[in-house]
Amino acid sequence: PFNVTKEEKVRRAMGLLHRHFDVVTVGDHATFQSRILNWTGWTPTDIPVSNVGRRALHFTKREVESLQRLLTRNGDFDFADRARLEYHDYLSYLDD
Repeated sequence: PFNVTKEEKVRRAMGLLHRHFDVVTVGDHATFQSRILNWTGWTPTDIPVSNVGRRALHFTKREVESLQRLLTRNGDFDFADRARLEYHDYLSYLDD
């Protein structure tokens, strides 16, 4: 994972998604959940919230900018965009 370009990291990550995951959702999870329930006929199940911090988080502008630079340099934003593009509405055939 070290000494490779961010493009290579994105390519490898997309390969892992393709090989190891049957269902991928990126954003708009409420709509995805609704569609899954509609397709399957399952009833919604409440999942208890756990392992959640109870205090507000505060970040400085410098910390946020530093994290954004790191995510950009590592290709995390590119990966999220690519996954969103490739997996957008890819299960829509189930709506018919």
